Amino acid sequence: MKVTAEPLPERQVRLQIEVDDDRHNAAIEQAYKKLAPRVQIRGFRPGKAPRPLIEKQLGRHRLLDEAMDIVIPEVYREALESEDLTPVAQPTIELVTHEPLVFTATVPLQPVIDLGDYSSLNLPREAITIDEAAVEEYLTTLRRQKGTLEPVDRPAQSGDRVSGSVHVTVGEAVIFDDPEVEYRLSEDLALPGLFDAVNGMKKGEEKQTTVELPEDFQDSRYAGQTATIEVKVTEVKEEKLADLDDAFAKDVGEGFETVEALRQRIRDDMSKAETDAANRRLESAALDAVVEQATMEYPAVLVDHEVEHILEDQANLDPRDPQAQQLYLSRLGKSEEEVKASVREEAEQRLRRSLVLSKFADAENITVTDDDVTAEVQTMVGGAGEQMETLLRLFDTDNAKDTIKRSLLTRRTLERLAEVAGGEPGAAATTEEKAPAKPARRASTPKKPRSGPRDSDAKETDTE
Repeated sequence: MKVTAEPLPERQVRLQIEVDDDRHNAAIEQAYKKLAPRVQIRGFRPGKAPRPLIEKQLGRHRLLDEAMDIVIPEVYREALESEDLTPVAQPTIELVTHEPLVFTATVPLQPVIDLGDYSSLNLPREAITIDEAAVEEYLTTLRRQKGTLEPVDRPAQSGDRVSGSVHVTVGEAVIFDDPEVEYRLSEDLALPGLFDAVNGMKKGEEKQTTVELPEDFQDSRYAGQTATIEVKVTEVKEEKLADLDDAFAKDVGEGFETVEALRQRIRDDMSKAETDAANRRLESAALDAVVEQATMEYPAVLVDHEVEHILEDQANLDPRDPQAQQLYLSRLGKSEEEVKASVREEAEQRLRRSLVLSKFADAENITVTDDDVTAEVQTMVGGAGEQMETLLRLFDTDNAKDTIKRSLLTRRTLERLAEVAGGEPGAAATTEEKAPAKPARRASTPKKPRSGPRDSDAKETDTE
């Protein structure tokens, strides 16, 4: 076997592999023995016809194709070892000549990433402030939950609970219809125009009005069009908020001795939520900053894989179901190439972030042990009560443990990145970015190229 290696851009190398004649002939003989039992030739039992007759019956090209199936995977693996190459995906195989057997394998290699001087990053940490108005608004929500509703014989106003029917059409299309709906009357109702229509109506009244739906209406089919709203009010109830006193505080959640103690708990919870959100933003900004300064080279096939993952997530499709994929494309009114092109930029950005996270975890020696995974599972199921044993069994699989391990590794990597970029340790973050890329497996056996006039049209195949 003779191997010639030619480096290519984007972390690829083209191997030209020439198989020696003896080895090729041995593969052809193996192909003959494999095919012979399948061929019926008059005067011979299956598998007993001499090779020239088998070859005449099938055509020599069939023997050569079968021989390639046998020999190409073997010599490809040997070529990888001789050149000390670790592929990240399957190669693209192209046939040069059948006899002698010469083919090329374009091999996508592991990415190379240089993070640059990430220790010099200096991103500002956000100052956390709690809006007392938000605290009082949350208290009002709690009082509403503990309050009462009393029927009133007056026009409906903001804050009332209204019962009745709502029927909305755009032309002949019915976009909402509920004969017995109840809602809290407020200006932020999801249906545009409903508040203005119902505000001021009394029990037993009916009304029909029109409204222009906004351009950002949730159902894009009707955005910017005129909708007709028909409403009927069957009951109006006034909300009576619970009194804001110590007795109320003791009845909320786990119970608080005073209203001020409840207020402080709300402040603390809001502060933690704001701190977590600020940490997530710092982590994301730090990751973007390292991605921006990093230099990296990777094969295009990794972007192709990421495109596939995005489309599978968006459409919630099983990649093994081509019919479902075609239906999805039909609904979008786009070709597969157009849909893939529309997400390629996002795919490349996701890949770059993932590669940087993985490289940073290696550089900082961030690891997750089996004990860490066990502790995380215990934390996750700690409040499950009677369901704990069931959940523990669900998490006691290799796939579940691997998912948790990658999630923990991501979390720790992002936390460390925020510490480095922000200059001081931050609170535990809750973000779960895409997990750092796992080291790629050695690519599996390549497929043989197509023989005949179109040998140069060989396609890529991937490992996943």
